[in-house]
Amino acid sequence: MISKTTELKKLPLFEQCNHSDLEQLLNKPHKRQFFEAKSSVLRHGDPYLSLMAITEGTVEVRMGSDEGREIVVEHVSGPQLLAPIFLYAEDNSMLVEITTITDAVIWYINRDAFHNFMRQYPHIMSAFLLAISGQARFLAGKVRSFATKGLQGRVLEHLDNHDSITNIALVAEMLGVARPSLSRILSKMQSDGHIVRTKKGFVRK
Repeated sequence: MISKTTELKKLPLFEQCNHSDLEQLLNKPHKRQFFEAKSSVLRHGDPYLSLMAITEGTVEVRMGSDEGREIVVEHVSGPQLLAPIFLYAEDNSMLVEITTITDAVIWYINRDAFHNFMRQYPHIMSAFLLAISGQARFLAGKVRSFATKGLQGRVLEHLDNHDSITNIALVAEMLGVARPSLSRILSKMQSDGHIVRTKKGFVRK
């Protein structure tokens, strides 16, 4: 079994740290927790109290509405931070739900201890700011796509990012539409020559 510091160094946030620095951080409150597949990690409305990171496995980040509509925001595979933009928010209650897709290992690092660690090591602060800026840009791109593009445009954008569409039900959730609506637009796009169906699924022509 690898050491805790070696596992943490897999994260881009900590890859420039030496083991002694990370041991100093791990002397503060933290938790390493194993989750089985299809387990709830955080629910909508839960407070985000610790820096969270996934080092093994994959989770699904999903957003729902009071009307029951749900959108898959993204799939996150380790090693990556989980929802870091919530960590120092004045209202840090979760706006999304996080559920494991596979077995996963998730770390929780005390918020105050991490803040002091960043003050001691400015390169960690820079890496954290880069991480939350990247996530903010990703989410802004999601909002822009929903606000400015029709379903066909969002399908083409999805294909640009993921190469193919194999699971229509899953992609429908990610795009925030009903499965029949996505099936219809895929058939139309195929007829219009924008996409073709292959053994890999639907791909751009």
